[in-house]
Amino acid sequence: MNIEITARNFTPSDQLKDFINDKLLYLSRFDSNIDFAKVVLLKESRAEKVELIISSKNKKYVTKCYSSVFEKTMANAIDNIKVQIRKKR
Repeated sequence: MNIEITARNFTPSDQLKDFINDKLLYLSRFDSNIDFAKVVLLKESRAEKVELIISSKNKKYVTKCYSSVFEKTMANAIDNIKVQIRKKR
């Protein structure tokens, strides 16, 4: 799986990048045809936003989540994508 991480208004730490990679690899359990993932991280004044775009063989999954911590936001985005994958089966 090709993973692209883009951060706006800050530089992500290596721990955050590793956390994101681990979570995205977990998604391959639900759809083995996932070939590309794009993660956009945006730090705003009070919230941290994650936009997650997953491309599978013939399907595309997109979600946007807001929270106060990137790890929590990423976990919510992964849960949203899992629900989308299960619905499209």
